[in-house]
Amino acid sequence: MQSLKYVPYNRLGLTPNIIVDSMPIPSTILTLSHWPGSGSPEALKADLSAEIVFNFLESKASPERAEAVSNNHFDEDGLVGIFTLLYPEEALAHKTLLLDIATAGDFGTYKDREAAQVTFVLQAWAQPDKSPLNKTVFQRPYDEIVGILYEELLPRFSNLFQRVHFLEQYWQEEDRLLEWSENAIAKGDIKIEVHPHLDFAIVEAPSAKELVQARPKVKGARWTHATCHQFAVHNATTSSRILVTDGARHDFYYRYETWVELVERTPLPRKDLKPLADKLNQLEGKSIWTAQKINEIVPHLSAAENTTGKLSVSTVKGAFIEFFSSAS
Repeated sequence: MQSLKYVPYNRLGLTPNIIVDSMPIPSTILTLSHWPGSGSPEALKADLSAEIVFNFLESKASPERAEAVSNNHFDEDGLVGIFTLLYPEEALAHKTLLLDIATAGDFGTYKDREAAQVTFVLQAWAQPDKSPLNKTVFQRPYDEIVGILYEELLPRFSNLFQRVHFLEQYWQEEDRLLEWSENAIAKGDIKIEVHPHLDFAIVEAPSAKELVQARPKVKGARWTHATCHQFAVHNATTSSRILVTDGARHDFYYRYETWVELVERTPLPRKDLKPLADKLNQLEGKSIWTAQKINEIVPHLSAAENTTGKLSVSTVKGAFIEFFSSAS
């Protein structure tokens, strides 16, 4: 395979290309993606797009005509996959850490704490109020922002993931919330009630005033619930259906794993959440619950912000359990 270069997705045109972690276009020679219907080679498939890229490298396959590699959005799995194609020897030498970073970015789980911290740094780069990039970058169309993020981060990524301890200003705040959340789960202050046969977990956050006040505050973090850090929750349960509640606010979501093509495990299929939203609104006596469509990447069912519902936690929990227990 000849030397590849990164080219923004919207500028590929007729350039023969490899697409990582998204969908092919007419000039695509090879797709390495866990997106449903992406057309990735069956023999290479894995849970993460980055892992599919590693499988491709290790297979010694070589699409000779490919000149460029690209992706239509910015995230950790895409960054790791593109970096691996551009710098294969270095990527193979750090494969374990790089896959851990991709897993943290996509699935919200991690093994090495530094992988989580790298993810926090990358997310900070993509947030206008935290990014070291000029704020005017984020006033551009999304596809241009994506291109700039990749162009800026790909040459810096090796230094970033090997020296993340020097970038504490970008990860410290969110890391504190992650540590607090993990400790709260370990002590039982955050309770996780798992229903394995339903692939469903209920996360009950502490309501005691002193615990709530002690919880570190993080603004705009992608993996932050109002009540705790998702990494802590996802490391504690493999359930793909998650309800998080602090007694007053309730937020349900299907994990991202239920949208992509998984190889290692098969979550239970998604159920349309609208009937459950209708049921909860009926119990409330007013329409405050809204369900996103199940073809969204991470669909949520929750009550509108700044609304006060009358339903108790036990009533909400019971409605969800009944819904997922029903055959239809």
